[in-house]
Amino acid sequence: MLLDASIFSRALSVMGLDTVRKQLIQGEREVIVGKGTSMSGSILQFMNPKVISPPSRFEDGSVFRIESNSGTYSRLLVPSGVSFKDLIERLSRDGLFPALFPLYLEGTVGGFVATNGSGFGSYKFGFVNFRKTVHELKDNMSVSLLAVNYSELIETREESKFSWAGIVGKDGEVFYYVPTIYSSLVNKKERSLDTMELIKELSSQIEKTLTPGKIPVCLRSDTLHDLPFLERTVGYVINYNSPSRMYVQCGSIDRDKLDDLFSFLKKNPRTYPFPNLQDYNELQKILINKFDNKLNLPKKVQPIKVEYLDALKCVSCGKCLDSCLAYKVTRDFTRSPPGKFSRLFTGYTEFEACFGCMECQDVCPEGIKISAITEVLPTLAERKNPSSIDTPKVSLRVREMEKMVEAKYRNRAPVMLFVGCASKYDMQGVEGFLMFLYEHGEGIKLSPRVRVIDGMCCGYEKYIAGDVEGAKQDVARIKELKEKQTLQDVYFLCPEGLYVYNKLSGDRGVLAYELLKDKVQGDVHAGCWARKLGYEGKDKECAGLFMTTYHGKPVPMRNKNLLTICPFSTWKFNTTSVYGSFSKGEIKEQVSKEVEINEEELIEWMTEALRNSVLMSGDDVAERANSWSLGGKSYFVLLTTPLIRKRFTGLIIQRVSLNRDIKNYFMKLVNNSVLLIEKADRWSEIINGMNFDELAEELIKRVANSSRLEYESRNLVSGDEFKKALRDEVLKKVVTPNVIQEIVKNVAYS
Repeated sequence: MLLDASIFSRALSVMGLDTVRKQLIQGEREVIVGKGTSMSGSILQFMNPKVISPPSRFEDGSVFRIESNSGTYSRLLVPSGVSFKDLIERLSRDGLFPALFPLYLEGTVGGFVATNGSGFGSYKFGFVNFRKTVHELKDNMSVSLLAVNYSELIETREESKFSWAGIVGKDGEVFYYVPTIYSSLVNKKERSLDTMELIKELSSQIEKTLTPGKIPVCLRSDTLHDLPFLERTVGYVINYNSPSRMYVQCGSIDRDKLDDLFSFLKKNPRTYPFPNLQDYNELQKILINKFDNKLNLPKKVQPIKVEYLDALKCVSCGKCLDSCLAYKVTRDFTRSPPGKFSRLFTGYTEFEACFGCMECQDVCPEGIKISAITEVLPTLAERKNPSSIDTPKVSLRVREMEKMVEAKYRNRAPVMLFVGCASKYDMQGVEGFLMFLYEHGEGIKLSPRVRVIDGMCCGYEKYIAGDVEGAKQDVARIKELKEKQTLQDVYFLCPEGLYVYNKLSGDRGVLAYELLKDKVQGDVHAGCWARKLGYEGKDKECAGLFMTTYHGKPVPMRNKNLLTICPFSTWKFNTTSVYGSFSKGEIKEQVSKEVEINEEELIEWMTEALRNSVLMSGDDVAERANSWSLGGKSYFVLLTTPLIRKRFTGLIIQRVSLNRDIKNYFMKLVNNSVLLIEKADRWSEIINGMNFDELAEELIKRVANSSRLEYESRNLVSGDEFKKALRDEVLKKVVTPNVIQEIVKNVAYS
């Protein structure tokens, strides 16, 4: 089940599902969810929604298309997933505004139209759909929207039939807003104002309902009630295109007064807690009549009780969605903070690892510690599936530098330098930190005499997957090694490793950045887990850890001209770390100085070449499928992988050889073996992070239709084992780091 911004969602999160379980629609149902800000509660009836997220942009990046224009009115087509905030900002540049829109602008156009909303413009246009249809859903993915050319308004206390909106102030006084085209028909004018100015003013007022300890509420009724439990902020008048004249009052209530609100609704059946024309469904009637503000805490969440109680503060305002990398990558509402909280409150326990970014927490008006909650949710899962992070040995050069540092500072206490996966993601940083210690060790308070520990994992990948016990074992090995070698401290190059060590070891490590931060020259990126440790930088964008894909969707990788603290960020942003800035080995050219090629385009070419080589191999794979019965799966894989790899190599070499810039860049890579290894690892990991399911299915169709497939092999090809072998042991093994290195050398010397 998914919750929304309605008071019924707040009631369910407190009471649990048992009271209303019989009223829920079982079975999987497709449900289109925008940003979850609806106050209607209509989405609650689906126990197992299959969430579909509507688009927020058209293919060309636009948010509207003009279908017709008659001067005062325009008929537009807009994507149903665009927020009113984004749409109004864009339309206002052309002097246009939606004829009817909600006071809270974070909601999506599609959600407003689907729930027959009302809001600003309701004096003239009433509801989205009554006798007249103002806006209309076309195909669930787009909306036919009426826009008006009312860029300037007249404010008056005198009611006028020409009013576009009637706004009810905090004290109950009503102001009417008339488009200036009717200015000659208005007798008592208070002021003239820009429409966008008024919208910003009202938006600011409605934002005040979002404060810690409060629940935002909008009540629709046929009269302006005196509501002692409601801290009224702003409201509006509904006049035309409505069954009767109505008033909507918006504000907030204290959480402990939620039962007062339900008691009021029970006694006043003509007052509704949503600004549309819906009546109560059976689920909502039960909640109104049986609401109890006593929390029903499920047994399964006892280990994370503190985080659970914090999550209960969520009011589904949707503000965190645009800051949540998991949501931005997947466009899946269930992966967003409010989506995860919904799953938590309704009994779901199989939670996925999250990136740990803090940006969603920054924008939360309720002050919820979102990052801390999403960090512990995977611990509830019965099945723990941690990813595996490579922790290769350091280079001989690093070992030589370690000896240099040891020789220079023999009179200082030895300290562990835990390398972990930094040897993969930031080898230049490992060397740079050792160089810093060698040159500046005398001037730091802590000991510069380090012993490099490599080939070990800090337990981070297990920790974020919820396998805390497994992470504790990895941490215990680090601590045991520290004590066995009588090392004074543990330095971590990675904030993630330090965070887990401090959390689980009973000891305190040191972030290597702490030793050199005063000597770093340049802007620093500090995101996610560095921020959890209290570090701040000029930039805080979440790099997405080590993941190249997240639930089948590619995680963005982009270049940045910033020094990074986290090795994952160094790798993802293709830049230099704070540690690498002290390197004297010229291991890697400074990307911040000059980006010689478009890596994203090169990776796209490689991905396209891989796809084409796979689809071109249908007949050859069919022919080799016949070998499965002779030598088994391993024999089939052994014969099939090289033929697809050969095609891939040929296609990509043919394409990139025509690009002089790439040829020159590849020659530089050939002359810099460390950088070549790093680039080959990076590119192959990105390419192999793509979703191979669809590609495997396309290839299987071609194999099944091939004239080279023997009749006896048809059942094999249609089976799950064949698909799994093709996907995991053939397609994912075509592009390896060694293959890319050979391509680079071939192109460079051609």
